[in-house]
Amino acid sequence: MHAKTAKQNKAELIVVGIAVIAFVLGLVAHLAGASFANSDFFGYIAAPIPLILAVIFLISYKIAANAED
Repeated sequence: MHAKTAKQNKAELIVVGIAVIAFVLGLVAHLAGASFANSDFFGYIAAPIPLILAVIFLISYKIAANAED
């Protein structure tokens, strides 16, 4: 088993932070959807959430991949 480098530890912390941000964003979007479900404005809130989450996950994947080099 290899010891983790400082770069790997920093990347893990960044990825965990990004995961928490993505979780909070999803939770807020879910609550906003519940409160605006009977409104036309709901579509403006709900539509970009999957794209935003995909970008967040792509960024965290790239950070984690760079840490393994």
